[in-house]
Amino acid sequence: FFRVEMLVSTYMYARRGLQQHLKSLVSGAAWVNTKAMAHLLDHDNHETRDGLRELGKHPIFIPRYSLPLAAERALALERLKKICDNGLISVFNFGDNPHRIFSVHEMVGMMDGSTATKMTVQFNLFGGTVRKLGTERHKDILDDVDSLRKIGCFALTELGYGNNAVEMETTATYDPDTAEFEINTPTTTAQKYWITNSAVHAQYCVVFARLITKDVDEGVHGFVVQIRQADHSVSPGVKVWDMGHKIGVNGVDNGALWFDKCRVPRAALLDATSQVSADGTFTSKVEKKRNRFLVLADQLLSGRLCIASMCLGSTKMCLTQVIKYSASRLCVGASGKSDTPIMSYQLQQRALMPLVASTYCLNVGLNYAKDRYAAGTANDVEAVILCCIFKTMISWNCEQVATIGRERCGGQGFLSANRFGESMIGAHAGITAEGDNRVLMQKVSKELLGIKAKPASVKRHAVMRKLPYALRRLALGVTGDVRSPPVQTKLLEAREAFLLNELALRLHAAKQKGVPLFETWMHEESDLIQHLAHAYGERVVNAQMLLTIARADDSLKTDLEALRSLYCTSKLETWMGWYLSEGLLTPSAAHEVYAHSQGLCRDLGSRALELVDGFGIPEHMIHAPIAKDWVQYNETDVQGELVSPHERAARPGFAPLPPH
Repeated sequence: FFRVEMLVSTYMYARRGLQQHLKSLVSGAAWVNTKAMAHLLDHDNHETRDGLRELGKHPIFIPRYSLPLAAERALALERLKKICDNGLISVFNFGDNPHRIFSVHEMVGMMDGSTATKMTVQFNLFGGTVRKLGTERHKDILDDVDSLRKIGCFALTELGYGNNAVEMETTATYDPDTAEFEINTPTTTAQKYWITNSAVHAQYCVVFARLITKDVDEGVHGFVVQIRQADHSVSPGVKVWDMGHKIGVNGVDNGALWFDKCRVPRAALLDATSQVSADGTFTSKVEKKRNRFLVLADQLLSGRLCIASMCLGSTKMCLTQVIKYSASRLCVGASGKSDTPIMSYQLQQRALMPLVASTYCLNVGLNYAKDRYAAGTANDVEAVILCCIFKTMISWNCEQVATIGRERCGGQGFLSANRFGESMIGAHAGITAEGDNRVLMQKVSKELLGIKAKPASVKRHAVMRKLPYALRRLALGVTGDVRSPPVQTKLLEAREAFLLNELALRLHAAKQKGVPLFETWMHEESDLIQHLAHAYGERVVNAQMLLTIARADDSLKTDLEALRSLYCTSKLETWMGWYLSEGLLTPSAAHEVYAHSQGLCRDLGSRALELVDGFGIPEHMIHAPIAKDWVQYNETDVQGELVSPHERAARPGFAPLPPH
């Protein structure tokens, strides 16, 4: 009887509205202007975003499970075709509206990670590279990217060469007698590996290889290679291995590519910066071989923003589902009955609200990174750093949201239809793709040393390290109320400056002792290098939040400030051991940080539903049963799917998919 009573109570509660129940928990709470908040977070290309929201009504975007591998891949491609048929993305947007590329990635990241991954390879890595590095002779390929009449892939990574791709083994040797390049895979470790779209769907590939002409290795260059013929058979001299089933995103057809004296015409060379004449004479606008590779791999930079955007979309969807379930799942209350939503527990608030805050703040930071990238200022080193740091922070945040959200939703988190697996594995793909996150963090710190470390600052730091903690705090300006924006900002700035100067000081000391830089960097100071990159990113996020709050509509300022403050205090909590050990916080100030964080989690938790509504995700795009009437979902045997077997048989959109 008690179990029946509990189910009926839960069902009736869901019917009368989750939000009304939460409002009753905290009297006098301020409520979020969700429409204005969504507009602020969207930032740009609102019409395109709305077009994708409308497209999300099509039944093809309802998630499906228990599909054979071939059908899962076919579905991802059909979804991408639907997006392309509606004209919602173009490779030419890199020239006229790069923000649009990133906006579409965020929206499609909410829909399906496999579709988003295939899209980012088609439009950014393949199409974007041909557009940037190709010339008029490659226009016929470029014109067919938007329509998917030509599907492409991007073959940079080799089995033995991932992060050190500049040392790759694949060769492209020019033959002046036939005016052709002969592309060859000399060893097993030279096979192109994990190549998205290659196993089944791609007809073309941008292949990176060492250009050899007149017996001279001119470094890595890009070539457009037709890997499949008009009848979709594999081209002569090309071997494609299907990499098969993965731990997730199985709608993506990853493959391994081998080239056995594959002949391509001279025009296959992407020749915007380097050319080979008919007789084999090589010329290039870029003098050094390593720099030629960096120019060629430049599309990885925009790719990092694409991945960050995809992961941000996935994060928003996952958080929305978790918060909605937390507001509707009743558990034991003061009466001993199951009459209290778990979102009202401090345990749930402390786990989830810092993730809501970080997602908001990282969204604002990513908008800034996109602006810097789109500005296209020559030699903007910090734009490069921003592309790197936001890819790492957002993909890590996505993984945290999926993992913690799964845990806080209990057994419901294991059902595929509740989509935690998609977010979790999508995040891991983002953590690895377009540069391993930890390696990118090294790049961030390396670049920061080059543009920010100044001898005078390093000398002052050396003196400051010798000061007693009280004087150190005064010197760094980190005294005062830890709840105030100026003090929080000073604490984040002080950490970044301290770590930057400390790293510069240690590298210099090691050099003075004759220790090679590689030894110090890779074997002695890895922790410090990683921490510096984190500190830089967190400082930038806070700075951009402060600027955004200053410009925001008055109706948003209070919520944005609370989210910013929770983001900062969460970072202070994360690095509390460092702040205490370096004397930048006292034990009593540390207690104030924890108390303030708890208070913010409680206050923001009272309007958690409206905060996730501020992500602007329409109801028809939210498919997870736990985010809806999950009691009703479990009234019938749906076999873990979102549409029952009977409905699937009756609806054309759910006819069996043919293998591609």
